[in-house]
Amino acid sequence: MRTLLRPQFLAVIGVLFLSGCSQSLNAPVKYYQFEQSIKPMQRSSTNTSAQLRINTVSLRGALNNRGIAMKMDNNQVNAANYHLWSEAPDQMLTASAHQALFTALDNWMVVKGLPVITDKDQQSYYELEYELHHFNGDSHGNADISGLWRLYYTSFEKGRSLKEIHYFSEVSPLIDDDYEGLVESLELNWHNINKQVATTLSSLSHE
Repeated sequence: MRTLLRPQFLAVIGVLFLSGCSQSLNAPVKYYQFEQSIKPMQRSSTNTSAQLRINTVSLRGALNNRGIAMKMDNNQVNAANYHLWSEAPDQMLTASAHQALFTALDNWMVVKGLPVITDKDQQSYYELEYELHHFNGDSHGNADISGLWRLYYTSFEKGRSLKEIHYFSEVSPLIDDDYEGLVESLELNWHNINKQVATTLSSLSHE
């Protein structure tokens, strides 16, 4: 891991590395994604006590852009032209959250999108919504994921109701002062957020 550059250089590095590198029209396009290795896992309804549906992550405004985002000091958000996510950020973040929560909540049936309903018992389930207000680097050399998550509960008898709302902010120095370091830092922040969500959910008494 390379040593981070001194603070007085961070604003310059931010402009050079994270604003799209517009000075080089022939720069090659590079694509990035979260590393998150896949581990063999399985789950069945017979050995789980609750079902969790994860909705597609919602990102505010231009943050759901293939160009990796950077927030400048003048409140502008710039998207890189040559450093892109390999897929839409909302899909990447949703898949990452699903895997993290599936791994952490070993007594939950964790699914993406529409709930798996095969009988009356499975018509009762929790539903998780993420809303991200920040998903970017900044000119001070930080990676920032901030927003909120909502937890709903749906039952056959009572329908859908809002149970909890949690605001969160994970801001950390870049692992390295380049796009790779930004992507690694954002992934670590997202992993920490989902660990906190899993801790909260595991303490729930299932209705």
